[in-house]
Amino acid sequence: MRKLLLVAWIAAFGLAFITYPVVGVIASGATQAYIIAAHDAKRVSGEKELFAFDPPKADKASPQYRKAVIAIYGTLVTDEMTPFVLVPKEKFLHPDELPSLTLLPVDKNKGENPLQAKTLFFFAPRLMLGFAGGGFAICILWIILQRKAKAAAPPPPAA
Repeated sequence: MRKLLLVAWIAAFGLAFITYPVVGVIASGATQAYIIAAHDAKRVSGEKELFAFDPPKADKASPQYRKAVIAIYGTLVTDEMTPFVLVPKEKFLHPDELPSLTLLPVDKNKGENPLQAKTLFFFAPRLMLGFAGGGFAICILWIILQRKAKAAAPPPPAA
């Protein structure tokens, strides 16, 4: 029992120690994208035809042009790009009208909720503190059991 507790508190402190590096590694693979509420395929094809017929007069680097391209594929949810992690690359759209643009269509009605990097960084300190608190509690229990074992040990035989 004491050896198990020893391993448990060392593992808990080890997990607390590596929480932030693991989150950093996961977040380093994040893909920046605009999140959109996607239109159905029929509407997208119609919007593409309208866009090709009357493209915006703005420069391709302008926010107006970018918003017009986004409007083809869906409704913009946020105005800034968001880093997403652990999302398959096939889910991201790169429109032909502006290939440098990255879109992530999400259907909240189907329960789609891609993992954002800021969610990882929100939970990292809580997870770290949980591991450290658990490790501390297990360590205290291990110390108590160690002292009881030494106190209950029989005296050495007299020679």
